[in-house]
Order: sequence, then C-alpha cells, then structure tokens
Amino acid sequence: MSAGSGIPTRSRAGPFGRHMWSRRWAKDFESGVDRNEVSGGRQDARRGRVVSLDHSGRTVRCDVEGSRPLPFTVEFEFAPIDSTDSDALRRALGDEEQGVVGALTGEFSDTVGFLLLPAVHGDTAYTCRCPVQPGPCRHVMAAAYVMVEWWDVHPEALFALRGLGAEELGVVLGDGAGDDETVSYDVREALWGSDPLLPVIPRPEPAGLEDLLDAPVARRLAAAASADPLEQLRVVADLEDFLEAFSRYGDQ
Repeated sequence: MSAGSGIPTRSRAGPFGRHMWSRRWAKDFESGVDRNEVSGGRQDARRGRVVSLDHSGRTVRCDVEGSRPLPFTVEFEFAPIDSTDSDALRRALGDEEQGVVGALTGEFSDTVGFLLLPAVHGDTAYTCRCPVQPGPCRHVMAAAYVMVEWWDVHPEALFALRGLGAEELGVVLGDGAGDDETVSYDVREALWGSDPLLPVIPRPEPAGLEDLLDAPVARRLAAAASADPLEQLRVVADLEDFLEAFSRYGDQ
C-alpha cells in the first residue's frame, strides 16, 4: 500500500502523543480495540491516509482514505465538561504559572490537560461511514492518532472541544463557592506583567511659524485678502518678509 498525500504524523514508530495527557488518551482509546484495527489505524495514520481534519465546536471531522474511491468520513463528538471537572479546572487554572491567558493560548500544565481531556468512555462518541460497524474501525483509529497529534500542536483547542467558549469559561472561572475560590485575572497584566517596560514614544517638536505659513497657506491667505493678483503678490511678499524677520529674531 503506497503512502497517501494526507496529514503527516510526527510519530514514525511507537505511541502517538507528545504530552502525557495526549499519550494517555491514545492508549485509553486503544484499550479493548481489536489488534488488527489498532495496527491498521497506525499504518493508515503514518502513511498519510487521513486527508483532512476539521474542527467545529465540540466536533472533529476527518476524511480517511480506505478501500473505496472516496474517503470515509470519521466524526468525533465530545461531551461538555461536567461540574466536578469544572471545579477542579478552576482551581488548577488559578495555580497555572502562565495564568489563565497563557492556558488559553495552549501554555498549560499536564494537570490542566488531564482535566480538559475527554474520557474515552462516556465523553467521546465517534462514527465512521465505512461498512465495518460497530467500531472503532481502522479509519476511526487513524483519525484518532492524527487528532491526538493535532492536540499536541494546538492544545488550546481542548477548551472548545469541552464546550468552554469565552462565555462558558467565564462562568467556570467565576463560579466558586466563595471569594477565595474565584479565579480573577487582568488580561493586560497576564499579557504584559504588572510593570511592563514600554518603548519611549518620541515627542514631536512643535511646528515653527515657517511650517505653519508654508507656500500653499500663504497663497490662500493672499487670495482671502484680495481678489487682485498684484495685491496677492504683495501680501505674499509681506508674509515672506515677516517670516524672515521672525527667523532672525528667533536666532538672537
């Protein structure tokens, strides 16, 4: 079987998943699955048979090349985080070295990763349109391995996969039983620190009179003073004499 032109995998041998939590999910997903399907899924993932991965809300959809002309569509849907894990997540986010904003950009500890991770049994549903049902089939396994490596690169996606958009996460962070349990944070301080070193903005020099009364301005003033072209020339000449005298005065 030749290699496909799909999504390349980082893992060329051994387990999938770079983080402890992503490796754990992949191993849990393999548990109880037929060895042939696991082996076939690993081969398909590493041979580029997963040609697409799309994410929307709590759903991940992959197209996986198989035995038919068109790829099989594999879909994962993850349950929203429950109240127990929400409480633990709030406390864990409060202890994060990079803060809440850092966690939202994917900089979080394995503790947060395990709390965000959907349980294989109960929180993870999957379907495949291939004839090998019920699964998980090799197409589901291949998609799962590619998805795990996608989590490694974009761990912040786990928030959306567990139904934690901006509004929902705000409820989680502010839903403590007491003030001591509520996680509060300042976005500017989280991004820049409490005493940021900002660049000095240069202060422009005030404009001189010669800048304010440049040639176009002088012509407009002359036109406003008189409609006579000769008189306008005199006004411009008088302004030039005034500016010259003003400049000499400023140099003294």
